Amino acid sequence: MNETITLRNSPKLDIRLQKDMFEIVDQITPNNNGSYNYDSLKAVRLKKGWLLTLLSYIPFFWTVPFEPAFRNRTHLNVKLAEKTLRIWLVGSDLYKAASVKRELNMKKV
Repeated sequence: MNETITLRNSPKLDIRLQKDMFEIVDQITPNNNGSYNYDSLKAVRLKKGWLLTLLSYIPFFWTVPFEPAFRNRTHLNVKLAEKTLRIWLVGSDLYKAASVKRELNMKKV
């Protein structure tokens, strides 16, 4: 199984799921780039900024012009045995990010 999930085109953010490992290509945070074994994966969480979560319950605020600035805090938190990666989801498809989270959590040992 080789699958590439593109969360964002510019700057590039791809997650490549392979049989025994996954690869991250992240142009915003190059320190996240690399290949990681599923054996080292402990947990994956999709974290939203607290204000974005709060405002999601109030439809009026989705029309406020300053709203996109709050998306900057949304990220995938990938906890590995040796380190934790924070993958910023600015301008990313959050539905695909939720799918990546689900896929990676199913693969963890």
